[in-house]
Amino acid sequence: GFAEKLLFQVPALRELDNLVTPKLRSGDIQSSICEIIQGHVKKMRVDVDTSWSERRYKDLNDSITDLKQMESHFKSYPEIFATSWNTGIMQTIEKEIESLGQKARACLSSQSTAKMNECDFRRFFIEMGSVLIELPSFKAFTKNAMSSVLESCLDSAWGYSFLFELGLSLQRGNDSSDVNENRIAQMLVSEFSHFKEVMTMVWNQETSQKPAEDVVMHMTGEHRTSPKRTEKIKIDQNELIESFRSYETQYKSLLGEYIKPDADLNVLVKKITVLARKLKPISCDKIWGEREKKSIPVLLAGVFSLFTVLKSGASYNRIEAAADSSSLGEKLLMKPHNIQVLSLLYMFGCGKGPQSSFESQLMQIRTGEGKSLILGAAAVMFALMGFRVRTVCYSEYLSSRDFRLFEEVFQRFGLLEDVNYSKITTFAEDSNLSKGNIRALTDSLLRGNLSPAEFGSLAINSKAPTPKKTQIRRGRSGSPKAGNKKKQKTMPADCSGTRLDSENLLGNENRSALDTAKVENPSIKEEILLVDEVDVFFGSEFYGRTYNQVIEFNEPEVATILRRIWDAHSKVSHRLRLNDIKAMSEYKRLLKKLASFGYLLDNEISLMLNQVKRVDDIPYYLDSENDRIGYKVMDSISYDVTYGYATIFAYLKEANNLKDRAAALSRALVMPVSCGQFSYANISPTLIMGVSGTLEAIGKYEKDVLDTYGLNRYIYVPSVYGESNFHFDKAGEGIYFESNKSNFYHKISAEIMSATKFKRAVIVFFRDGSKLNEFVASPTYRQLGRHKSLLKEEMSSIEKDYVINKAATAGQITLSTGVFGRGTDFFCKDEGVEKSGGVHIIQTFLSEEVSEEVQIQGRTARQGKRGSYQMILLDSDLESDFGISSAAERDKVPKKEWYDWLCNARLMHHKEQCLLVEKNLKEATEKDKMTHDYFDSLLARNEAKSKEQFKTLYQLIKKPPVPSSVSIDLALVIDVTGSMAPYAQSAVSTIKSLLSGRNALSSKLSLNFPETEFKLKISCLGFRDIDDGSNQFIELKSSDGSHFTNDISNALSFVERICAMPSGGYDLAEDIIGAIQHCVTWQNEGDWTSDIKFMMVLSDASAHGLGQKTSRPVDNADSYSVRHPGGLTTHGAVTSMISKDVDLFFCSFNPSATARTEDELSEHFKAHPDNATEHSVTRIPMVPTHVIASDSSSMVGGYGRHIIFVLDESGSMRHSWSGVVVAYNQYISKRKQSQSDSDLVSCVQFDSRARTTVRQQSLSGAPTTLSYHGGGTAFHPAAVEACKLACETPKSHIPAIIFMSDGQAGDASHAAMEFSVLNDYVSTSKHPLELHVIAFGSGTDQAQLQQIAKASRIGKVHASSNTADLASVFVDIATTQNVATFLETEISKRISEAVSDKLSLEYFGS
Repeated sequence: GFAEKLLFQVPALRELDNLVTPKLRSGDIQSSICEIIQGHVKKMRVDVDTSWSERRYKDLNDSITDLKQMESHFKSYPEIFATSWNTGIMQTIEKEIESLGQKARACLSSQSTAKMNECDFRRFFIEMGSVLIELPSFKAFTKNAMSSVLESCLDSAWGYSFLFELGLSLQRGNDSSDVNENRIAQMLVSEFSHFKEVMTMVWNQETSQKPAEDVVMHMTGEHRTSPKRTEKIKIDQNELIESFRSYETQYKSLLGEYIKPDADLNVLVKKITVLARKLKPISCDKIWGEREKKSIPVLLAGVFSLFTVLKSGASYNRIEAAADSSSLGEKLLMKPHNIQVLSLLYMFGCGKGPQSSFESQLMQIRTGEGKSLILGAAAVMFALMGFRVRTVCYSEYLSSRDFRLFEEVFQRFGLLEDVNYSKITTFAEDSNLSKGNIRALTDSLLRGNLSPAEFGSLAINSKAPTPKKTQIRRGRSGSPKAGNKKKQKTMPADCSGTRLDSENLLGNENRSALDTAKVENPSIKEEILLVDEVDVFFGSEFYGRTYNQVIEFNEPEVATILRRIWDAHSKVSHRLRLNDIKAMSEYKRLLKKLASFGYLLDNEISLMLNQVKRVDDIPYYLDSENDRIGYKVMDSISYDVTYGYATIFAYLKEANNLKDRAAALSRALVMPVSCGQFSYANISPTLIMGVSGTLEAIGKYEKDVLDTYGLNRYIYVPSVYGESNFHFDKAGEGIYFESNKSNFYHKISAEIMSATKFKRAVIVFFRDGSKLNEFVASPTYRQLGRHKSLLKEEMSSIEKDYVINKAATAGQITLSTGVFGRGTDFFCKDEGVEKSGGVHIIQTFLSEEVSEEVQIQGRTARQGKRGSYQMILLDSDLESDFGISSAAERDKVPKKEWYDWLCNARLMHHKEQCLLVEKNLKEATEKDKMTHDYFDSLLARNEAKSKEQFKTLYQLIKKPPVPSSVSIDLALVIDVTGSMAPYAQSAVSTIKSLLSGRNALSSKLSLNFPETEFKLKISCLGFRDIDDGSNQFIELKSSDGSHFTNDISNALSFVERICAMPSGGYDLAEDIIGAIQHCVTWQNEGDWTSDIKFMMVLSDASAHGLGQKTSRPVDNADSYSVRHPGGLTTHGAVTSMISKDVDLFFCSFNPSATARTEDELSEHFKAHPDNATEHSVTRIPMVPTHVIASDSSSMVGGYGRHIIFVLDESGSMRHSWSGVVVAYNQYISKRKQSQSDSDLVSCVQFDSRARTTVRQQSLSGAPTTLSYHGGGTAFHPAAVEACKLACETPKSHIPAIIFMSDGQAGDASHAAMEFSVLNDYVSTSKHPLELHVIAFGSGTDQAQLQQIAKASRIGKVHASSNTADLASVFVDIATTQNVATFLETEISKRISEAVSDKLSLEYFGS
């Protein structure tokens, strides 16, 4: 790409040739670039020829891929890259393939020739297979050639047995061949259907048939009767064994009769159909007696005998006909094993006692043990009995695979109209179609022609039956008929109530079923939901999610508007706004077509303007052959999923890459209008039955969810293979953690190479495509060698099958996304892999659900084979996905407990996710109900009510129209009492940053909502306390009398002025409620008139009556703790805010003090009956979290301080002592000014000894004079005395040490030790010791004082050269509460983001 751009731009250099000295000679530059590129192209061509001659197919494929990319880039430069470059090599390879095919055919001229040349034929076939496997570029050509060879073999009668023997040879491998040749041979068996008999035989050989008695003995069950109670299910073992014997007898009899080449399968189909008809009428509530139960084994035997004959009858007969192969026929039959049969018998009531009925239940069948076959047979059985059946699984890929397994059986019985396979989300979507067409009805409503005439054609789907409602769920109708499947004639059912002949259930019928049948009324059909893996209920797509009902409003005016918006975006000319579009004539014409829905049109256009920037936010895939855009869903690309206008603009972006541009854009350029949302979870089949490999892994929450669907019966079936050969060393090498990506990738690679060194197969699962792509882009990936493949969602089904089929072969490395860890059958047929330990699984992420982990583990050790599993995890992934700082926490956990530690972290995360899912489910259920109510009004043709409901529903889904301009009122309500003195400057700086500069609110809003113009008006109210009288409130007013102004500089000047001299406030609580009420009731012209209104309170104190509860009374805490003298209440203030649509932001400088006030305000907002628009309190702490106190015994203003002065009164201080006392008094004075009356003061004075001169005095009671002693200097006695005082500190206070000295001592280290011990003691209550060490004068030993200060992690050394400096230091300590360490700009940024987020969620709906 870079070289192409360079070649394109180089000619422009000619303009500079004569403008520089010496002359540029751009022509020479261009020639040199061309020569370099030509040299590289020639080298690549040489590499291609060399790789082909040496049969290095992998390298050849890489070189061809590179050359094809070069061709696409340099097709405009034939002198560099001739378009005929590939003619030679392509023809050479294709000729070689044709030659090998001819040689192989020559070996098949006769049976004797084939026998004699068997080894040569095998060699030619494997050589072709090498090209097929290793050269994907030639796969289609090679496979056609190989298929042709195999088909020519089948032209002869002996050809079938020859191919069978060849398949066995390929599967077994050859001891004289190398590992790679045997690997390719085994892959060829999987690749060609001609060898399906070999695959079946391998399966049968590896599937041991457990005796039925042994299986039944180990079957267990439980019935969850309540969330806290489970009862054991009693299985009638004798009845189940008897039913199995009946099945076995009938199956052998029917198979023996109808597997014969001349047998008429239509007769078998008729017999089974008549037997099923004799059971009718039937419902899920019907009680089954002994007579009815006798028919179940016979019916099942008929279904499986037909299945076996269809799947393997022809192969059986061909092999049996061969003289030397008569003993092989039985081994080729595709038959169910005993566990599958017993599971089905129990599912249909056998083994449940004399009388029973169908019950919703789940059965545990281990992964890889034939769940698909069980569900296929169950679908046939239920459909034959007259039910509609939907089988659901995790993905479309798996669903299609399982459907194909039984497709021919469904066709034979004429059941394609009654049986559907899909994802569970598709089932939910189809379920509502039986009610009618909500989209067509809404389209008519919007166009103003909703009329009775449409009721018949649009409202009711008369062909879709309405099932009987059950207790399972609150949902509505069931699933529709088969959608895209070819319609088959359904065998009519007999409702005549014919008696069952228990002695001859499958006797000859004298009358034709068609002649005697009466047409069954389809409206009585109940629906059965069959589930493959219980995980389908808990996928991210289903539970708690909704699916949109969308009309595609296709009008030429819409296309013109979309093109205009895209053109403006592409050219970056100027950003369009709604008013620009409204000025277009196309807008006016559209408005006439949507006369009553102007609000909808404006909102849709606003969404266009917004989403045009998001076209690349979600990766999309362009199918250029079919001109469609798709998105990744589970393990495939869905072309039914869209992302609104982002998808529409993607079509415009890809316009030049569309095959039929006009037609594609005509389809794509529409206005998608939402007309409802149905909840996926709201499904209501009559009955749910399922099989799952992970029942034992699901937790309480999942079982609670299953209860809501009536699924509370769990049956556990033993494995057909006995004990598992699965190995996961949880306490040793099974789990690795890596701290960085480089080590992470290296470890993955090392473990891969360690396993493949022993010719094992390795499958590595990454969380998603992006994680896989990151690994592929790393240097480590390139070191993995030739035999590696990627398995990704965007691959075609053929490509996926190809990678899956070869994944379990020797030395193969498969790198897959996590979705293929569910249900994908990596069947290991390679004996070499099995001998070396089986398939090795590496999972590179921790699954959020245990069930997913179990599923991934189940991709190995399948069908009783060996296999191993390990996790390699990245620390940063664990931290981001599960919130655990893995390295730090893991060091505390013994290695043998690592897995349990991971499981605990996953469990905590899972609990959080469950709460989120339940919240989503509640919202989805509400939308579902509203949608159905609207749907009902449409069906009733109530136009007025439909319009009203549509508007409510539409605005709920897409929120109200986004305006082109928004006005905002922001009232700043600032506490300016004395206690705010330490925070005054911080408050001013914060507000400045909020209103101007990089983090300004206006900048943040413009960035988040570029299409909207914001007009911000500011008001300021400074407030003191009630007893401050006329000085209580200071208001900002503009010249017109309004309290709000758009003059930001004027507002900031006012804030600086009122914060300059904090004063007043005669107790610790403040009149916050009064300030809120005063502000919100402003009624001058221009007050509270904007679209959006915010009030922002900044304070450090509680409101009156809402102080923190303390363990003992606090002096001067709250003068109005019982009642506000003005009668004001929190409820009243909240009512006033709600009436004015004002949201509150509470910015606290002392969160522990204001917590109760904030709680009270929040609760009143939440509980207020008039708060329909959900106004609320947003809480913003204005100090770092480590400063916030949380003890329940804290004061109204947070913890009080117990200040312990430790003052040096040695001889050297005699001339400065009076200054020390002055500084001490200034400290006390400053604390009083800051309303810190609750502080306590103690004082230790020391020389060579220490004495306590003040002990826990209040600020007002502290002495103003301190006597002087004089003497030597020792630090340790003073430290001991200070620590004693600190330990006597009441629980309502925290100690703060102010240690001052002008000298040095020999015991500084001992003093530091005392303070260190005190710090440990104090820190147990999560408050490190506040320790200030003051170096006075020039004679101090700074190192000693630093040593003392380091006793606390927040200890600090202050320097003061004289008493004036000392006083200044004391004052600074008195007024500093660590707020200054927290950048005001960061706080303002948080406030801006909070305001922006609130707008985004509540106003713009984004």
